[in-house]
Amino acid sequence: MRKRVIRAGEIEIEDSEGRVRARFGVSNDDLPFMSFYGADDKLRARFGVQPDGSAGLAIADDDGKVRATFGLFSDGSASMAMVDRNGKVRAKFGLGTEGSPTLALRNKDGQLGFVYSLAQQGSPTISLQDEDGKVRARIGLAAEGSPILRLLNKEGELRAIIGLTADGTPVMQFLDAKGEPEWTAPSSFSPSHDVPGETPKPSGPKARERG
Repeated sequence: MRKRVIRAGEIEIEDSEGRVRARFGVSNDDLPFMSFYGADDKLRARFGVQPDGSAGLAIADDDGKVRATFGLFSDGSASMAMVDRNGKVRAKFGLGTEGSPTLALRNKDGQLGFVYSLAQQGSPTISLQDEDGKVRARIGLAAEGSPILRLLNKEGELRAIIGLTADGTPVMQFLDAKGEPEWTAPSSFSPSHDVPGETPKPSGPKARERG
């Protein structure tokens, strides 16, 4: 049987009343897309491919505002975001290029407030951020499963560490403005098994946490 091929720059699908409900085509930038419309002619979903090969899906509400997106990027990372009616991203779930998952929650102004992530080896970390988007606390598990809490000041400098060692011994350490230990219990404690993927111990003046 001979194959039948339809070639066109854009195809429109109409409903029984002649309203366009779907469009399949190529944009002015020669990028393929699929768009779907509600009975009110408003765009409700769109799937497209970008020049770098990444692909994404956007879903809109009754007002035509994008409320959710899902994308796969050319570097192998992926993300899913939920947006409120004011256009602010309130929640985002993603995978990094190496496959590490991250969940981020934002306040009504779109400012990041909570981040939960897993390191590549599977160790979990929770970050809490202030109204300026700066990390103020991190709690997580080291590679061997030991819990540790880190507290930071407004400048992002590590000031306190509380946790358990691999053998279950409770430890605590306070650091001065230069990032040097000023009180430690027990005195032999050294945070060499900190949250994976981050600098385990500050060194030098004004040692800062990684964002």
